[in-house]
Amino acid sequence: LACKQFLWATMSKGSKKKPGPAPKSEQRAKAEPVPGDEATSKAEQQSAAELEACFMKALEKRMGGLEMTEDNVRKVLLAMSPEEQRALAEEGEALKRELLQNEEHADEAKKFRAEVNKNAEARGLPTEADGEHLTKGVLAFLNAEGDEASGPVPTRRLLIMLASSPYLAKLALADAAAGGQTGEAPPGRAGEARAEPADIDALEQALAGLEVDGFAPDQRAGRPPFVRRNLTLLCGHLHRERLPESLVLRDSTKRAQGAAAGRASKLSEMLFRYALQNRWVKPALAATEVQALLTNGLWDGSEAAKRRMAERMAEAGLKLPRLKMAVSATDARPGRKVTVKAEVYRTHVYSEEEAAALEVGGESAAAHAVDKAAEERAAQGQVRAEAGAAPSEAGPQEGWWVVGEAIRENGDVPVEAAARHNALVGFAPLTAPLTLPTMTCEFSFDAPETPGEYKVMVHCRSTGCVGVDVRKKVTFKVLPAIFVKRPAPAATAKAEEAEEEAREREPREEQPPPLEAEAPPPLIAAA
Repeated sequence: LACKQFLWATMSKGSKKKPGPAPKSEQRAKAEPVPGDEATSKAEQQSAAELEACFMKALEKRMGGLEMTEDNVRKVLLAMSPEEQRALAEEGEALKRELLQNEEHADEAKKFRAEVNKNAEARGLPTEADGEHLTKGVLAFLNAEGDEASGPVPTRRLLIMLASSPYLAKLALADAAAGGQTGEAPPGRAGEARAEPADIDALEQALAGLEVDGFAPDQRAGRPPFVRRNLTLLCGHLHRERLPESLVLRDSTKRAQGAAAGRASKLSEMLFRYALQNRWVKPALAATEVQALLTNGLWDGSEAAKRRMAERMAEAGLKLPRLKMAVSATDARPGRKVTVKAEVYRTHVYSEEEAAALEVGGESAAAHAVDKAAEERAAQGQVRAEAGAAPSEAGPQEGWWVVGEAIRENGDVPVEAAARHNALVGFAPLTAPLTLPTMTCEFSFDAPETPGEYKVMVHCRSTGCVGVDVRKKVTFKVLPAIFVKRPAPAATAKAEEAEEEAREREPREEQPPPLEAEAPPPLIAAA
């Protein structure tokens, strides 16, 4: 029971159904092979009992000799570091798919989903309803037609998805219950996070004056009140340094704005995990960008925003990350593994003295500014690169994600125009202490069945800093398959029988009688 609860807690809860048909755009592209599309797992052919036995064997290695009782398993799972939990969850990936997709486990799945959602609700975290909401929004984008659908996910569209989620809708409902519609706090509720309607109106007008995407009169028309409230607070948080100084928000509105930004950041992290699991590369990249913007309260990735990012880090005694990346990929036969290796060079590496100075006085500024995203991932059970290295023991760390994007090309059309809903073929987390000059990682995927040359764009993304991402394209070849011609066993046996019969039918020549030889000499000479 504890093992299945652990697996359910680590799996995507965005859909209760089996995977449906691919988006229209992906159906159109099926004629063109993409790295990873032919990936099939032998584990999918195993029974649930066999999959469970494999997972229990992996868990037994981590039990340290303890008896496999319910209480002991729970204690071991709770004591695991985020890295160990992630590794164990990966070993149970096939079993998770079986639990999710096989109708025989429908009742059990319903029970565990209810428990997971209940626990998430109690802890103030997103629930399955939020996952379904995000999935619906992503599929609407992937299946859309037009110019917008051919490019990256617009920030405005992603922010509206976050603002209209059940997770943020609860804040608007709490606002109304707290008297947010009248502007007066009921007795006992003073000091709560409550967005004043007058502040929302003023903030909306200020954002429209800045020509923020989503706040033109035609874009605001018909927007539901709770979406209007949440989106205005989120965009006000992102553009806070561009707002006129004359705009002064009440303290309760500022607290409401902070609460909305915090929840939106958790949702963007949830979307990122969903995108990795479903191989949605555009939503994955958009989620990392929005999370970095929300973390730093910056409006976009423009040069002005990057300069402000550098100024803030300098004020905290930090260096703006500057990366260079080298990427290589192995050639492979059809259906074999292609391995992509990335080496990321930190040209902003710290000296031992600089790193030590940042830690003076307890919790350093680096631990807050640079490692914020990595700590949030660890709190939600996500992996770090160095297994077993807790943040408190390893010191300040930088966290990154490496994402592999298979590029679909169409003749002479540029990559950016042709890359319509490319597939995500692999990913890996990266972390590094401030003094480490180089980070390395690799990921693998199945090669396409059609021989030829293929391209993968490798992205190194940060969820904690704006404007520091890098990417590099790598090419690999799928070599022709090698076929070994072997006669069929049945045909070989028949050929041998026919040859034997032919030999028996051949006329035999009479052999002359053997010549009489002299008697052999005796072994012992006669006396």
